[in-house]
Amino acid sequence: MERNEGRSAVASPLPLAGGTQADTLIPSLAILVSTVFWGTLWLPLRQLDAAGVGGPWATAAGFTLPLVAFLPFAVKRRRLLIAGGWPLLRAGFLMAMCLALYSEALLRGYVARVVLLFYLTPVWSTLLARFVLGDRITYGRIVTIALGLFGMFVVFGIGNGVPIPCTVADWMGLLSGFLWAASMVAIQRLAPNASEFDKIFVLFLFAGSVFVLVTLVPGGRPWVFPTAEIITRSAAWLLLFSLVWMPVVLWLTMFGGSRLDPGRVAMLLMLEVVIAMASAAALTNEPFGVRELVGAIFIIAACGSEFLTSS
Repeated sequence: MERNEGRSAVASPLPLAGGTQADTLIPSLAILVSTVFWGTLWLPLRQLDAAGVGGPWATAAGFTLPLVAFLPFAVKRRRLLIAGGWPLLRAGFLMAMCLALYSEALLRGYVARVVLLFYLTPVWSTLLARFVLGDRITYGRIVTIALGLFGMFVVFGIGNGVPIPCTVADWMGLLSGFLWAASMVAIQRLAPNASEFDKIFVLFLFAGSVFVLVTLVPGGRPWVFPTAEIITRSAAWLLLFSLVWMPVVLWLTMFGGSRLDPGRVAMLLMLEVVIAMASAAALTNEPFGVRELVGAIFIIAACGSEFLTSS
């Protein structure tokens, strides 16, 4: 994608969409590796939810423990964090809202449907990048979006029309996709010089409390305060989720997302759709048949098209 004066006016030392292939290769690979973690995020979430006997506390703790672990490093970097100011806080809040809504949607709804609704995000990303960052919408990007969306329509069933959300979980998945697009634009527009650590720390600053608030939306699970037995039963998954899974996936995503334009990030992350559907089909009763396979092929083609059409 070409850059215009609107993008070049954003002061950033990072190579963005107009860089060479060498500039974008490693960030793109980081995003692709992150899709393995994103695509299986439902697994630790549901394990924690099961261990918490239907309450949100185990999962909320999974979002809060990284904040405690990162606090000593944040204290050392306090001047840089303070320098980020409100723009960094706004970007972190948007990412936290996205993560909370997406996580709750995965707990309430079908994995494949939630993930597919989330991945209408390329549309939001491209539009936001056009009107906020000033990016041009190229023919290559139109092809990429078309491939991805067609793959989603195949999975939902061609002839059934636009996949209109029909449950609370569906709406959460759709809204989380829009907030993801907005957070990626905010990272580049509002906090272009913030480090990956700064962005992740600020995200975790909000994530636990925001997740608890999202669980208050009607239709969720009852709040059951954790007992010692529940804490013991969830300890292994809690540590894996909070101190390994989330920090790694977020660092990879922030690293790539800070160096690529939002539309490209969204399209590369669409590989998560395939991983999520396949893992859910293998480990749950969710379907993965010919229709899902054909849709997944188009989504993979969209990722390949992004590499071929980017300049």
